[in-house]
Amino acid sequence: MAISIEVTSFTQTGDDKFEATGTCDGSAFLARTIIYRSEPIFKVQEAGDDGEVAHQNMKDSTFGRGQRIAIARKLKQVRLEGGLKTEVVNLDELSVKELRVKCKDAGLEGYHAKGVRKADLVAMLAA
Repeated sequence: MAISIEVTSFTQTGDDKFEATGTCDGSAFLARTIIYRSEPIFKVQEAGDDGEVAHQNMKDSTFGRGQRIAIARKLKQVRLEGGLKTEVVNLDELSVKELRVKCKDAGLEGYHAKGVRKADLVAMLAA
């Protein structure tokens, strides 16, 4: 059975330090890096009996060995790809209606004025 992993956030906190959150088979996880043989590796962090979030032993963990390995493998892949990919939208390809919706969502004014063209809307959003 395949393990389902979804990474929701991935943050670089230092030169070789990263922190990521996500879900593994529906269970939320937090992972941070440690340096091992001069390479950052991910360790799953969990709340212990005292409530402190830290790396737990296998017997105390809610994640199995396979889940931990799968999480670390996925996060290493994300790290090597340069982080989470955000969808880049080419504003020139959007319609005037879609551009006006984006202007409204961004809280811009003047996007519905008389004489506003597509190029004007693109310039507003690009600024």
